[in-house]
Amino acid sequence: MFKVVMIHNDDHPIPGWVDQKLKAAGIEWAYHQCENRADMERWASDADIIWTHGTKYGLVVEENMDVFRKLGAVIKPGSGTDHIDHEACTRRGIIVAHSPEVPTDPTSDQHIALLFSAVRQVTRQDRLVRHGQWDPQLAMPVGQLTGADLGIVGFGRIGKAVARKLIGFQMNTRVYDPFVDADTIIALGCRKEDLGTLLRESQYVIIACPLTDDTRGMIGEKQLHMMRSDAVLVNAARAGIVDEVDLLAALRAGWIAGAALDVLGRHPLKPGDEWLALENVIFTPHMGGSRHDYPDGIYVDVVEDIIRVSKGLMPRWIANQDVVPKWNLRGEEETEPDPKWVSVSR
Repeated sequence: MFKVVMIHNDDHPIPGWVDQKLKAAGIEWAYHQCENRADMERWASDADIIWTHGTKYGLVVEENMDVFRKLGAVIKPGSGTDHIDHEACTRRGIIVAHSPEVPTDPTSDQHIALLFSAVRQVTRQDRLVRHGQWDPQLAMPVGQLTGADLGIVGFGRIGKAVARKLIGFQMNTRVYDPFVDADTIIALGCRKEDLGTLLRESQYVIIACPLTDDTRGMIGEKQLHMMRSDAVLVNAARAGIVDEVDLLAALRAGWIAGAALDVLGRHPLKPGDEWLALENVIFTPHMGGSRHDYPDGIYVDVVEDIIRVSKGLMPRWIANQDVVPKWNLRGEEETEPDPKWVSVSR
């Protein structure tokens, strides 16, 4: 039977319909929490597809690839696949699939919610009110939203959604994304800038790019010093994009006015952590992709694509687009597909 192994899922509940739908499609599947190579050898060495939810353990990497005897695809819900070794998979014809459209609306909403809360001091005022202090002057807004200078770093699905949703605020929106042409950016009422100009001119900076070798640590001490003293930095993308040691220093010293973070490299924060002493930062626990239909919404697209692949169809979204699949998969538009697709042994 076609076999799928979920190797971790960040403790998300698994709805009963997931099991029913996969079994009805003739798929053998199991969930085993894998934390190291030995776990992978024990539970996933004979998997056709590895299904991974979280980014805590980077197990699908070059040094573990010899474990997998049949693997033809790795699939993860959401957009980020930075914990999967794309090059190692691509060399072996293994597809890295994801579902990038699922988190677009909730994550763009989260960016905007964090921005608004930080600018209007919503969370800080809430804390003050709960402690009996009813005085707006204790935490006044750090700026205005309408007509503000906004910078968006990364203009993929989420960055574009943020821009579309904020159109009514008539912001002066600058975009940094070396992979998106100026006409595409202009079409959404924004203008293309280099990163330095964006950081110097924008009061509010939203990080909406993926974590890659090029973006890791791209916002550090040098970039934070470029920013305006009244700037607010919002990151609901990936923790590694912003150097957190430098950001902590910037918030303490007042290089920038504040930050709103949905992602942190070190978490959870324990009582007494130095981050928690700062009043000019807002935290949420990496919930940008969370939807109102949790937990079902996490699984819908992944289950559908697993079934597609088990039937010999290509998944809808491939992260390592240069891959030449080891399996003879077909597109739905093909009228006479070969039903006898097989895994090619290495």
